[in-house]
Amino acid sequence: MLYPDFSAYQRRLKKDAVLPDGFEVGVSSLEFVPPERPNGGMQKMNLGLIRMLRPTASFAGAFSKNAFPGWPIVVGRKLLEGPQIQGVLVNNRVANVGVGGGLEASWRLSKLCSEIFDDPAPYFPSSTGVIGWTLPLKKMEAALTELKGTMGTEMILELAKAIMTTDSWPKVRSRGCGTGRIVGIAKGAGMVEPNMATALAFILTDVDFPRDIGRRVFLEVVNESFNRISVDGETSTSDSVFLLSSCLHSYPGGDEFRDALIEVSSNLAEDVVRNGEGCAHVIRVSVAGASNAAEAHRLARAVANAPLSKLAIRGNDPNVGRILQSLGAECGRLRIELNPERVELGVGGKTVFRNGAFRLGRKMEEFLRDYLKGSELPLPPRGWPAHEKRVEIEIALNMGKASASVIASDLSEEYVRINSDYRS
Repeated sequence: MLYPDFSAYQRRLKKDAVLPDGFEVGVSSLEFVPPERPNGGMQKMNLGLIRMLRPTASFAGAFSKNAFPGWPIVVGRKLLEGPQIQGVLVNNRVANVGVGGGLEASWRLSKLCSEIFDDPAPYFPSSTGVIGWTLPLKKMEAALTELKGTMGTEMILELAKAIMTTDSWPKVRSRGCGTGRIVGIAKGAGMVEPNMATALAFILTDVDFPRDIGRRVFLEVVNESFNRISVDGETSTSDSVFLLSSCLHSYPGGDEFRDALIEVSSNLAEDVVRNGEGCAHVIRVSVAGASNAAEAHRLARAVANAPLSKLAIRGNDPNVGRILQSLGAECGRLRIELNPERVELGVGGKTVFRNGAFRLGRKMEEFLRDYLKGSELPLPPRGWPAHEKRVEIEIALNMGKASASVIASDLSEEYVRINSDYRS
């Protein structure tokens, strides 16, 4: 899909952003000076609230497997065991990780939401931003009280904007499901190589899925979508994906529910990569013919994360030898014995390696260069994605029947600039 200007992207966003039945959302903001960096000036924080009009038992969550999780992750894991949930409170700018009193702050914010709205069930807390900063709890409490007057039942777009940090544009996706809908938003641009999910994603539906079945399907979908992306090979301390249902429409059956959920989740996951810090190309590495799925996934991820391959693609340089090198290096680490005569490598639908030898030359170089240029996104970003193209890298091992793919970004000077000056 092409987006020649922001208005074209905005039209698609507004179509997707209509809330499912039974939800309301609100946004507020505040300013604070972090005590950890008092000379850094005033900082702005956005608060967003997702609230169901009645509590639900049909909810699911997946959290970061980083061994140093944020305090909201600790609270979220506990709330996941409970009978009901009312919604989610999310803030940007401060991740609430590795700070004294952070656990108590997350619990306090969860309970305060229930008190302000007189709700019987708790709220998941969710935070993203700078690691090591303390939440400005008193100012957040005041902003929460003001937030109550902003709640609306129409669209989730303003919330998608409010949770952004280094994101360049909001990410919203939806799909019909039986007589109901599934709508999702996400944020994330850096520190993205999930080991469960993505930076933050909130998926809402009015489809009444059975809790046990929904949770099983949800984890499968997370593994096939959010766990198949990478921007920079870093797993965040705060990765979270939530699925909430207002239960107002009947369950259409497992296959239809799963298909709709995987479409929304996969599109959101790819949107995160496309909006990755310094991303000029979205890359999909597909590995087929592996001995097992785990092996296929490991090899696809190794190629997708290889710095030299990322840099070649960033420069529109058809240096495909780097791709084969990264594949061979990972096979060496895993002690997978490849038969070079059986391995095939394709880029953009063209075979560049087969029968143990590269198929390169002037015409192939020109094709690959033009293909990479045609898949490029502008840097710095315009504030919307110009298109949804991918660089397709296809690897056939011809050793078995398993396959997997990983979607990743290239590596640019813009990524270095952003992360060299992230807190400013």
